[in-house]
Amino acid sequence: MTALLLSGCVVLCGCRTTYIPPSGRADFSAIASAGASLRESFAAAPAAVFPASIVAVRVQAPRYRSYFTEREGGVFGQGRYAVVTVSEFEEEADFQRLARLPGVGGFINLSRLLLPQTLESDRELREAAARLKADMLLLYTLDTSFYNHDASIALNVITLGLSPTRRVFVRATASALLIDTRTGFIYAAFEANAKRDLRTNAWESREAADRARRDIERTAFNDLVGEFESHWPLVLQRAKQGA
Repeated sequence: MTALLLSGCVVLCGCRTTYIPPSGRADFSAIASAGASLRESFAAAPAAVFPASIVAVRVQAPRYRSYFTEREGGVFGQGRYAVVTVSEFEEEADFQRLARLPGVGGFINLSRLLLPQTLESDRELREAAARLKADMLLLYTLDTSFYNHDASIALNVITLGLSPTRRVFVRATASALLIDTRTGFIYAAFEANAKRDLRTNAWESREAADRARRDIERTAFNDLVGEFESHWPLVLQRAKQGA
């Protein structure tokens, strides 16, 4: 009897595969301003030496989790934010592309071994970057949300394999800050968005849904790289002028 009940449950529930979207973005306003007064923020000045070496670090909300990181790991730190050390959507070619810009001396990988367990502000990351002799710190974060067909109600759980008429909107926003390692001066802020309208019957599994999610994040991040490229001449100008 028990076996029949379990078999029936598999038949009835097998098509009800669910997918949980990833956690949220890091709060840049809290990270960059933590412990700094208004006077200190205004007093900060650019001090990078060119060609500037840059450490790129992805940060997310505290206790960040996604379907990908639940399997692969790569989330580190407690406090105001978490550092993600595994590549969900980034490619080495992205940073090689930026490294070819005039005035960029290359990108450096940041090891979690250089970070404290508790992460409260950009200071912990700048101290780690300083130990690597990096002139700048590129912080970036992703905010990915799933919405129902009218794009108004955010979804915390998505049921997969439903009617072909069931649509879900996925929006990804990639944001970044370029910060002076020595002083905390913010050279620039960047942002890029991507949106896609997907039908849930195309997602036969959590793996398929997560690939779709990471493809959209990939698009947003690629556009963010383009924003960095277009703003870089202004960064050089601000650094030259000392403000």
